[in-house]
Amino acid sequence: MTSLSSALLLIACGLYSAVGLAAPSTASSSAADITQQPRSPRAPLLERSVLSAQAVQLSNDADQLISLSTATEHFSALFLPANTATAQGLVILLPGVGETFDWPNSIGPLRRNLPDAGWHTLSLNLPEPPQADITAEHFIAEPVAEQFIVQPPAPIAEAPIEAEPAQPIIEEAPDPVAEPEEEPVAEEAISEEPEVIAETPVPTAPEPLPIPDYPERISNFIDAAIAYGQSINAAHIILLGQHEGAHWALDYQASHPASAAATVLISVRESRLASASVENLIDANMQPIADFYYKGNAQTESAARQRLNASRRAHLPAYQQISLSADAGIHSLEQEQLFRRVKGWLNKSFTNPW
Repeated sequence: MTSLSSALLLIACGLYSAVGLAAPSTASSSAADITQQPRSPRAPLLERSVLSAQAVQLSNDADQLISLSTATEHFSALFLPANTATAQGLVILLPGVGETFDWPNSIGPLRRNLPDAGWHTLSLNLPEPPQADITAEHFIAEPVAEQFIVQPPAPIAEAPIEAEPAQPIIEEAPDPVAEPEEEPVAEEAISEEPEVIAETPVPTAPEPLPIPDYPERISNFIDAAIAYGQSINAAHIILLGQHEGAHWALDYQASHPASAAATVLISVRESRLASASVENLIDANMQPIADFYYKGNAQTESAARQRLNASRRAHLPAYQQISLSADAGIHSLEQEQLFRRVKGWLNKSFTNPW
């Protein structure tokens, strides 16, 4: 009985060792198979504008979402009608880079509150700008006058003495070699060409139109928004932009002077892709401009002073700069202050005071 138990124990140990040795090889082979399988390409990330539009579809504001079209693409916008019997006009809102058409600072509160003041609002979802290549030009300034070294005048070099031209060596031409006569080539029989059967072309799907450059895309978006305002018979169309959106509003107004009645700038910020600087666009703009900026920042106040000086050089009587205070520290109070200032300027410029 003892020998039988020992034999069974030896057989069990052998089987266990065999299973233990086979398991790692099986795991390694399965891991190798997973490694050798080609990886599927990762789907491109959705833009912020697409994500924000999808979020609105699932919210209570889904009925405010509309779709506008250009010649090459579609984009989303949020529309709110004026809460009055007769609307004063349409305010088109342009957010800045990294912002959406319902951004909690300025864009969202204004688009929801301006209808109470008698204005339609149409807030756009602008496309994402192309990624900028990081180069030394973005961080290193150009050389200034102090960096250029004044070089002494170079001495006048004496004219070199011309050497006598060497006489050319005349070589005797070799005797001509007689070329062999060419044998006449027999004419080949002309064979008849086979009849070519024309194949019926297979119809192909039309290729999509190429997406234009970013500045043209912005212009096309604003074109579609203005066309929508004209379709609802808006009495006045106002372009209101925040940050880079303010720069694009100025850029569009300068190239389309009769498209909008006025431009409202809120904390304007330069865009590297616009056609000209903010100061140059103010010089070229003859429509009313309201320039809102927040006090308390030296760089912001210096840029505001430059814009004011540009308007004075251009003799623009319709340019008005309005400073805002950011000392309240409460977001709702700051947004209420901005709304009252914007509403007051619109009512003063285009309607009678309420």
